[in-house]
Order: sequence, then C-alpha cells, then structure tokens
Amino acid sequence: MSRPLTVNGHVFSVADADPAADASTSNYIYITGKGHISAAQKRELADLGATVLDYWGQNTYLCRYNPPDLAPLRSLDYLQQVNVFPRQLKTSAPLAAALEAASGGVAAASAGEPEAPVFRVDVMLHKGADPVDQVVQDIIQRTGLDPESLTRDHDIIRLTATAETIAQIQDIDSVHKIEKVVDKKLFNNLARIDINVHGEEFASAVGFKGQGETVAVADTGFDLGNIDDVHPAFTGRVKALISEGRKTKSGKTDDPDGHGTHCAGSVLGDGESTAMGGKIQGTAPQASLVMQSLLSSDRGGGLWVPPNLWNLFEPPYKNHDARVASNSWGLNWDERQVEYDTEATAVDGFIWHNQDHVIVFAAGNDGEETSPTNAHIGSTSAAKNIICVGATHSTRPNANFQYNPDSPPGDPKEVAAFSSRGPTLEGRLKPDVVAPGVAILSAASRAVPASRLNAYGPTKDNLWMFSSGTSMATPLVSGCCAVLREAAREKGSVEKPSAALIKALAINGAVDIGKPRAEQGFGRIDMERSLASITQDKAAGPFGFADVGDDGALGEDDTWTHEVSLNLGSGSVPATTNGDSDRDKVKSRQLKVTLAFSDRKGQEIQNKLSLKVEVKVDGSTVFEKAGQDESGEENNVEQVVWDVTEEAASGATVVVTVTADRITRLDDKQAFAVVWATY
Repeated sequence: MSRPLTVNGHVFSVADADPAADASTSNYIYITGKGHISAAQKRELADLGATVLDYWGQNTYLCRYNPPDLAPLRSLDYLQQVNVFPRQLKTSAPLAAALEAASGGVAAASAGEPEAPVFRVDVMLHKGADPVDQVVQDIIQRTGLDPESLTRDHDIIRLTATAETIAQIQDIDSVHKIEKVVDKKLFNNLARIDINVHGEEFASAVGFKGQGETVAVADTGFDLGNIDDVHPAFTGRVKALISEGRKTKSGKTDDPDGHGTHCAGSVLGDGESTAMGGKIQGTAPQASLVMQSLLSSDRGGGLWVPPNLWNLFEPPYKNHDARVASNSWGLNWDERQVEYDTEATAVDGFIWHNQDHVIVFAAGNDGEETSPTNAHIGSTSAAKNIICVGATHSTRPNANFQYNPDSPPGDPKEVAAFSSRGPTLEGRLKPDVVAPGVAILSAASRAVPASRLNAYGPTKDNLWMFSSGTSMATPLVSGCCAVLREAAREKGSVEKPSAALIKALAINGAVDIGKPRAEQGFGRIDMERSLASITQDKAAGPFGFADVGDDGALGEDDTWTHEVSLNLGSGSVPATTNGDSDRDKVKSRQLKVTLAFSDRKGQEIQNKLSLKVEVKVDGSTVFEKAGQDESGEENNVEQVVWDVTEEAASGATVVVTVTADRITRLDDKQAFAVVWATY
C-alpha cells in the first residue's frame, strides 16, 4: 500500500477534497494523473497554461495556472483530479498544532482578556510567485504589521505573528508555506582507525589527506577567534573566520563553548600530545578551514543562522572555494518529527545550483526521545542532497558516552542510543551513513573555561578534550569527503567532482554493521573501501566510477549504460575492516554498485532515476536486480549488492543501467554519479 500523500507535513487525501468550481481565487492548482504523466502530456498541459512546479507523490503535481476555468484540464482523459491548492495546507503541521494548542490555552484563560500568543514564523513563497517585495507590502497592508518587524531573505519572509495574522497571510495567493521557527541546538584518534582512514591492504589509497581542499565548519566558533594566533593543530591552515551570530553585535568568532573547535579538529586537525598518547589528527589533516561562528552571544548559549540557508553556504563557497560544509547542529526536539521544511528546501536548492558542493549534516541526538512516528530525523538532516550522519560507538572505553579509561572498549558496530533514527517523515532513507561519535578526542578551544574541559571525560592536556554526539561523527565524515574530493581530482582526473559522486563514494564503501537501515543508513564509513573505486587497479576487479554531469544528464525515459568486466584477481579490497568479528567478514566477495544524484528541491523526489545491475556469464544473465529500497520509497540514492558466485568470479560482464523514470519539470535533465567496487 502506498504511503499517504503529505503536503507541508499534513496528510492529504486527493480523493476526499471538495472540488473547486474554478480557479478564480488562486493561480496555484494540483493535478493527479490516472498514471504516470508523460513529458508529452506535460507539454500539452503547458499549452493549456499549466506549468508543473513540484511533484507531491502518487502522480500528483503542483502547478501554476493563471486561467480561472479548470474545465480544459478536467476534460483531459489522463487526469483524475484537478483542484485548487488548499489554503489550509499552507500552515505547516507543527505550526498548526502549536496554533491549536495556543487557542486552547487562550480559551481556558479566565482573568480578563488574555493576550494573544505570538509565533515566530517563516513565510515561503510559491515558485514563480509575485516578487518578494510585493508580497511583503501585501502582508503589511493586510495585517498592519510594522515594516521594521519583517525581514526578507531571498524568497523567505520572517516575522512574528498572532494566529489571526497567520490566517490573513494564508489568504495571500503567492504564499506556499508558513512554518514555525524552531531554535537551533548543537548535536553534541581512535576514530580514524574505526573508519579505516589509512588501511594497509594497498598502497594506492595512502597519501590523500585533504590537501588543496577547504572545509567550511558552521558551528560555535574557533579557538581564540584570532586567525594570527591559532591552536597548534591548525597552524597555517585557517583561511577565514566569519561571524554569523554576532556580526551585528561584537563581531567575534571565538569559541567559549568548545564545540566548534572540537568539530574542526575532527575534520582537519593535525597535532600531537604526549600526555594524550601521541599523534591526534582529523580525517583530512592537510585541508584548510573556514569557520562560520553561529554563536549569538559572547557568553555562548544560542545559535543563529540566516532564515534562508543559501546565505550560510554561499560566502565560503564563493569567497573561499570551500567545497565541503560540515554542520553539527539542527532543530531543538519539539515532541514530533519535523517534515521537509524551508531549511531543507534551501539546502537542496543550493546543492542543485552548485553541484560540486558537498554539505554534511548531523542526524541529531534525539534517538531516545519519544516520537509518534518512531523516527526523529527532519528539517536540514532530512534534505535529500546532503550526507546525513548518525553515530556509532568508538573503540575508546566509555561509560554513559563519557571517556572512562576504566570501562571496557566501545564497539563501533553499535549505533549510539542517542543517534536520531530515520526514515524521514516523507519516508526517505536517512541517515546516509554512520561514524564514531562517542568519546571522540579532538582539539580544545583555548577560550573554553577549565571547568568544561573534562565534561566528557578526563584530559591530561588542555589543548585536547573529549566529546560525544552525532556532532562528533559528522566532522569525521566531512573530512573524509574532503579526502575523496582530493583523490577524485588528483587520481581520478575529475576537475570538479560533484556532490553526488562524493556521496556515492562514501556510501559505496560503507560497511554494513548489521543494524536496521533506519539506524545505520548504508553502513559505517570506511575510507579505504571508498577510495578504492578511485585508486585501485582495475585489474584487481571492477573498481570505478562515473560522474555524469550536464553533458550526459538524462531527460525523461533516457538511459545510461556502462559495462565493466568482473575479474577477481589478487590485490582486491579486503573483506574485513578490522577483522574483529564474523559480522565484518564477508564469506564471498561482494559486488556493490551505488547511484546518487542531487535532486531539485522539493519534499518528494522530483527527478526519479533508477539503478539496475545485470551480471552476464557467456552472454547469459546470472543476476539482475533493481536498486530501489525494499520499502518501495523513492530515494536519490540506490544501491545493488551481490555476493559474487564462483561461476561469475572467473569472468563476467557487469551491465550498469541508469534510467530517468520521471523528470518533473518539462525539458529538465538530471545529472548523477555511479560508483562500483568488489569487496
């Protein structure tokens, strides 16, 4: 049975909606096809004035349609439903719940006239809507709000409003969504071993350390906030310190909290401490840093990010050539899983328009919270095009997620209880991967009070401290992404590796640790295996990748096919990561193929690509499988894994096919990346 249609977090039944007499009140309608709506049919719709904007799922599309008469569309035999975009769906489900709860509180008040509760909200416009300034004026005219109380950030308008004001804003046709602004929170060198950063099985993967790559870390701040006086683990590699949360106040970028410096150290720190055991490095110890300080106060505390996250990612990307962005923060838990929201939309939109930018987000630390959906991942962590990272234990001994030398070693095959679970509210698989996030040793900010240095376990050196959370797992993966970019450029001869390629490489190399997909995603990151598709000699087996950009992008019903020879000679990637359990030991060799693509923004997959892998021996097919997840949900990552048979090991042909099953917008095309390897 298909998943119910959801719009802005609301379950919506197309069949139960009362049909509007006409479209005289709105230029936005939805249409539902009796089956798949083809490109030719979309062209006919366009000729009738209906421009497809967004795919909602179940053959249902949001369209812009200026004519008032719906009859020409309703007469089409391939359409089941044509109706006006429902006004009540504009208010997101969490905001609607908050409004209902507040109305109950007001009704219950007994003393005098209760003051109407107010809500901080973001107003997001339809694609192709009236100019933002015009909508702002319309809001002011209808509601009487002070113009100074509204802020505009690209196509997002932020304001504070009562329930009555929100109802007035709902009546504006250009408004697509109104959602509650939720405060942000942080998602608080054994880890390098746990994720196999430098395996010893083949020399070709050794030597990549992130050189030539710049990583932007958006977090609390960095060390003392002085680019000329930095923590010794970052000497000569700090490009810029940018004040975001305090730019209109003190302008400082220091880190009195310690979270940001610790995360930066896990990405690209390169230091040493005799007291703490010797060399301490991040996963990309030769990469450069741009720190964006999100702290809203010099005393620590809250975080500030721009209403439109495009403005967070663009400056490091354009001004400092940062091509990896690490984000260990997200929404405060608010009793329910959050849908694909305005912030997720902005993130996906940025990657769609900047296809070589890798954005990594922590899954969150809400895994032990009660959730009506039994899942937690939402908002930015649910964005389609990012890499979402959950946390496992590390091998370092810990008690209650704090480093404790007297406790037994942790098990990196166990997902931490706090790690937020998927899938997303829309049903997509998240997290994408997991990495160690418990008792992680990394750089300590020299601005941190001494009382905080031992919060996650005792340290013998004030330049280093422990911490735990998906916050700690995320920068490890971000550093890995920088290394993969370096390898793709230097060894793979890809001038501008796409975010989809880096994501596919990371996921293809990940080790299945035997947990549900909702906990581990595609598995625990393993750098040696991921690098193998770039560095390994093809004579050792089918190792390789294809980064198919605009020149080869697929239109609807187009296919891409690639053949590789299956040749399991000596020197192939080992079947174990640490060799520490039967779980890690692959009894037979495995062929793994992963497809990833950066989709257009939208709550559902807009451009649906599918993966198929076929293995032929002497011209006969011995294996064939599609890559769609067993749940049947659409995802912009698909994978096929096959235990290689003895028959095929001696010589076979692997045929990889990618097909564009659905391209939402007329004449659009979709780029993608495919990675393959035998492990």
